[in-house]
Amino acid sequence: MRKQQQAKGKRAKWLAAIFLASTLLVVILDLAGTRRQGESEARNQAAGLSELLEERLSSGLRETSLILKSASDSNLVQLLLNKHLLSQEQEQRIDVQMRSKLRQMPNLKQIDILDSSCYVLYSSQKHSPSSQLKTDYCRWYHRNGGQDSSFTSTRQEQGQDGIVLVQKLLNQDDEAIGMVVGVLDKHFFQAEVAKLPVGRFGEILVLDQRQVLQASWPAQKGKTEQALNELQSTDVLDRHDNYLQFRARSILDQEVRLYSSRLMEGFPFRVVVGIAERDFTRAYNDKATLAILAWLFTAGLTMLTLRNHLASIRQNRLLSASAARIRESEELARLTLDTAPVALVLVATDGLRILRANAPARDMLQLPAAPQRADGQSAMLDLPLQLSPVCDWLRSGEVVSNREAELERADQSKLWAIVSVELMPQQQIPAALIALYDISERKALENELEEKNRLLNQMAITDPLTRLSNRRHADQTLKEELQRCERYSQPMSVAVFDIDHFKQFNDSFGHQAGDNVLLAVANAAVDCTRSTDVCARIGGEEFLVIFPCTRLRDAEKVMARIQQVLASTVFPFTDEKVTFSGGITDWRPGDTPSGMLSRADKLLYQAKMAGRDLMLSDGNAE
Repeated sequence: MRKQQQAKGKRAKWLAAIFLASTLLVVILDLAGTRRQGESEARNQAAGLSELLEERLSSGLRETSLILKSASDSNLVQLLLNKHLLSQEQEQRIDVQMRSKLRQMPNLKQIDILDSSCYVLYSSQKHSPSSQLKTDYCRWYHRNGGQDSSFTSTRQEQGQDGIVLVQKLLNQDDEAIGMVVGVLDKHFFQAEVAKLPVGRFGEILVLDQRQVLQASWPAQKGKTEQALNELQSTDVLDRHDNYLQFRARSILDQEVRLYSSRLMEGFPFRVVVGIAERDFTRAYNDKATLAILAWLFTAGLTMLTLRNHLASIRQNRLLSASAARIRESEELARLTLDTAPVALVLVATDGLRILRANAPARDMLQLPAAPQRADGQSAMLDLPLQLSPVCDWLRSGEVVSNREAELERADQSKLWAIVSVELMPQQQIPAALIALYDISERKALENELEEKNRLLNQMAITDPLTRLSNRRHADQTLKEELQRCERYSQPMSVAVFDIDHFKQFNDSFGHQAGDNVLLAVANAAVDCTRSTDVCARIGGEEFLVIFPCTRLRDAEKVMARIQQVLASTVFPFTDEKVTFSGGITDWRPGDTPSGMLSRADKLLYQAKMAGRDLMLSDGNAE
């Protein structure tokens, strides 16, 4: 018997060691997966932001080019190029036309019209020279022939500090008779760059073909006209014709980042977006700390449980020895009851009366001490046993071995214990020996561990400020909802929006005011949506709402209600109303999460460009 007990103890120790080693391995593998996932998300974020920035900058330059190209449609411009002289009224009319084009593009600050000899025939800047110009685009005009109709440059010539866009002007016979030159303010690039969220330590660069910095985030102080060195990649991650993704040290601050570089199609510029490792590893570090603490807590609880189990094995061995001695002699049983280290109770099975109980049992069951007989020995207690469910086991004759149970005492107080019941029907008085080992503290620790695990799981999917779902949980939910849509052809809509002028709230009233604005938007979203809808904070001031089984027009109504609730919200620190802009789209067969979010982001950008405080959808974008 002793060898069997020792074998059980060794087996329990091995099982505890295997359990702790396996849980530690799971934690390590999970953290490694989290690190890889964080880097993958950072790569996707850098690629998406570089593509978005390239699209925004290219769109602005193309819009400017179209404005300049439309100048050739004017009869006055054709007349000016053919005759070089106009009446005063005609000069005023052409000036009105050109200034109207300047108003179409706020960042377009100058328009010049030049003849084929590069003489300035018209300029929106009155102080511009009228002599023949010797610029790079004049050389391009005479060298190019009829191949290209447009030219873009960033060189400073004749006081033109900015982005120079040139369009050839053609006559009715499609012959080049002059050109229109537009100067776009460089702040156009900087304004677009400042809109992209690249994290606390991210970096954005816009470079021309000479590696001269045109715009950056963080913004560089002073003018940088000298060419920068090329980024020296240490690890190329992806490469296409006009696209490159790599890991490198910044040429500005030597920070290691994941970079996504794209050439602007049709224009001599390159956009570079870098996500710092310190940003995308922050969540990994937090998770690693929590995982290690949780594992240490689990290890401590496992060791405590092992210790209790080994103690239980020892106590069972003592219980078996005690039962054998009881069967040999009643007096030996009495001595064993009084000296056993566990709570032992001898109960008559016929009337469920307590015959004897040792000191631990009396303390546990709140029983009085046994009266003394005339010979100095302790008499039988002869007290009713009021201990549920032990009484039920005794009535049914059930034998119990090391069973964990919640016991209820006579005063209705409860405790957890490991219970063993050994029947002894061959005695003069049929009896049962009950052994009790109090495990209330262990149960309390187990309940505490279960509650902490629940809190850890909740923290892993929740944004700490707004209590909405975080980006990771929202991405997983969107992926699952798309799979459900594909399987059952159910409708689904998503809305992406961010708070208008949020940076002004932070700058003017402090970050606490900004947090109050975020909470107000989150509360409005939760109050106006269903319990089945998923509201998530996916960026600094950017939110996402997933509407399962919802058509586009119904999602539009919900977002309108959110705007109304937010418009009626009063903030103590400002009289201004908080608004947001965004885009709403619905599921289409074959959609991917990135595809739906990309459509919603484009609608969000259009809403911003249209003046903000606007929700555009696939149904009202036009």
